[in-house]
Amino acid sequence: MKTILDLTYNEALEFLLKPESYCSFELPEYFNFQSLLSTLSTELTGKKLRDCHVKSPKNQEDVNLVLLNNKDGQFAWRPFQLIHPALYVSLTHNITNTTNWDLIKLRFAEFQQNDRIECHSTPLVSEDEKSDKQSQIYEWWKKIEQRSLTLALDYNHVLHLDISDCYGSLYTHSIAWALHTKEEAKKPMNRDNLNLIGVVVDKHLQDMSHGQTNGIPQGSVLMDFIAEMVLGYGDLMLSKKLNELNISDYRILRYRDDYRIFTNNAQLSAEIAKVLSEILSSLNFKINASKTASNYDLILGAIKPDKLHWIKNKRKTENIQKWLIQLYALGKEYPNSGTLFKETKLFLDWLQEKVTSEDGYEINDIDVIISILVNLAYNNPRLYALASASISFMITQIDDIDYQKKLIEKIQRKFQQLPNTSYLNVWLQRLTLKIDSNIHYTGELCQKVSDNSISIWNSEWLNPKYKGIMEQTDIINRELINKLEIEFSKDETDQLGEYDKLFS
Repeated sequence: MKTILDLTYNEALEFLLKPESYCSFELPEYFNFQSLLSTLSTELTGKKLRDCHVKSPKNQEDVNLVLLNNKDGQFAWRPFQLIHPALYVSLTHNITNTTNWDLIKLRFAEFQQNDRIECHSTPLVSEDEKSDKQSQIYEWWKKIEQRSLTLALDYNHVLHLDISDCYGSLYTHSIAWALHTKEEAKKPMNRDNLNLIGVVVDKHLQDMSHGQTNGIPQGSVLMDFIAEMVLGYGDLMLSKKLNELNISDYRILRYRDDYRIFTNNAQLSAEIAKVLSEILSSLNFKINASKTASNYDLILGAIKPDKLHWIKNKRKTENIQKWLIQLYALGKEYPNSGTLFKETKLFLDWLQEKVTSEDGYEINDIDVIISILVNLAYNNPRLYALASASISFMITQIDDIDYQKKLIEKIQRKFQQLPNTSYLNVWLQRLTLKIDSNIHYTGELCQKVSDNSISIWNSEWLNPKYKGIMEQTDIINRELINKLEIEFSKDETDQLGEYDKLFS
């Protein structure tokens, strides 16, 4: 598989400016950022963004668009962010500058020189019909789960560790430490030296978040890559410290902020974990104690608990109610889990194939099915898009338009009980757009669909030319909206994942 580090600087620029790299979380297909990103990229080529300011973005609020997403069906939440496109393009241009790109690639080569510490989360570039995201999922399965099973031949113990709130905790100054060493970056002369790409990245991140130095936006491949800079630096520090301690009988697999430490006894795993915890602490990270797991059974320990539970408890059925209740039970046991997402997507694919087949497919007790789907998504916000798509195929089985609208009202009332639902509203709007386009949803993205004059980013800090580009370039494909049906199209559902093709 090819990673971003295998690309030339021009190829890396093109990769990072793809809409799916700019926004890596699911949005309805009528949101399209390509024109805006391309226009800004053309205009900013050879220019410094600071020369296009009328005031500093660092002193402005709401520069990025934050979509609050309920995390657990209760009061926890996770912010997805659409980075201000001008800042995103400027940062991408700086990172893929020839000199900077060569330095970054050399630095990553240093991070990865210890073959006993394997990182498999560097952003991937798909080389076939799979999307970049699907390639990344396949990489996790092959290089983490399958690799873990293989390592059961060589080791007797595995310790699972996880960083708590990795993106929210990342200290932006540590990016310069990672790329230029901590000693070099902390020299007084270098703290504001814009000839250092690590400082440039730090300044851009502060511009996005009202000057804050803790946390980076979540929701783009670019930020995944920046996180890897700091996490890779942690790998290098860990490697050096373990060498100093003469510890060599180990293997570590890392995928973003998840670590699997393989040794031949729990004592050595704990010793390595202690060193890792101290290193991560120096980078402002903390180990999530609730997700730490020690296991002498490397076969069962290689498989995530949610997947193992499903393997042991799944019963094959094409009865929709029974199938959804199985998924609901999985969601109660392992909320928001990867297995739940994958299996719900497989249900959606099956349902779409049945409903759209030439033979047709009759669904009984539609109210019951919709109720289970809504409650499944209510407790597992990761399923918002999948549940909306599934409900779209149920709604169209009802001929009575008034009854369709009545069901939609019930769905809305149910979800209105949840806090922090600006991301959910995006998918509810897609579900209801062709049933009743007058339904009002809160949130800038939903309002943008109805009214193009709505500004979803704060661009008051830009000069009139660039502010005009931001205001006049539509990010909504209105021609596509006109062609939409109530039912989600195959293209729409395919964008949500194709797990059966990846793991069959």
